[in-house]
Amino acid sequence: MLSSKFFEYSDSKTPKYLVIFLHGYGSNGENLINLSHELRYALPEAHYISPNGVEPWEGGFPDAFQWFSLYRGFDRKGLSEIADEIKSSNKILTNFIDAQLARFNLTDDKLFIVGFSQGAMMSMYQGFIKDRKPAGISAFSGKLILPEMLGQKTLSKPDICLIHGEADSVVPFENFLEAKKLLEEKNVSYESHAVPHLDHSIDIHGIRMAQAFIKKQLAK
Repeated sequence: MLSSKFFEYSDSKTPKYLVIFLHGYGSNGENLINLSHELRYALPEAHYISPNGVEPWEGGFPDAFQWFSLYRGFDRKGLSEIADEIKSSNKILTNFIDAQLARFNLTDDKLFIVGFSQGAMMSMYQGFIKDRKPAGISAFSGKLILPEMLGQKTLSKPDICLIHGEADSVVPFENFLEAKKLLEEKNVSYESHAVPHLDHSIDIHGIRMAQAFIKKQLAK
């Protein structure tokens, strides 16, 4: 189940938007919650929540979590072996997000999801399997896994902002190029930003790109 521990920040007692941060493999919710202090300049009337992943990290470090195992890789065989795990994890995440939306009396069109690395994979998958389209998804340094790859159906087509370092040594830049191709084939609205010389991290350039994407979504 999703850890009961999560980190949150808000400037408003009655937020108009909800932002969910999804951390990377072997990290925790505290790792991303500070992004709220940057994104609040684009989205001040929001409540920001960063939960821990669904299970302890298989690497064994304390206070570290994962959304699903990465020991088996991401080729066709590896994905098939962890398909049920990814689907189960996303179902748990869906229930968590729905509960937080209900908590603030908000609907999915007031929801932004921001994910890094494995959290970016979760955020994009979540956007496709949820039957109500979120306001937008910012995916940093992730790999796109479509529901059809795991035997599920796409229920909505979220607007996505892809951001990826060209020097990423953990989730290679080829995954960014593949994601763009798959999103185009699926006729999904997206924008993409390659960050020169950046390894597997979020820098100020990526934050500014996410801010601009949020502002663009709000203006629709």
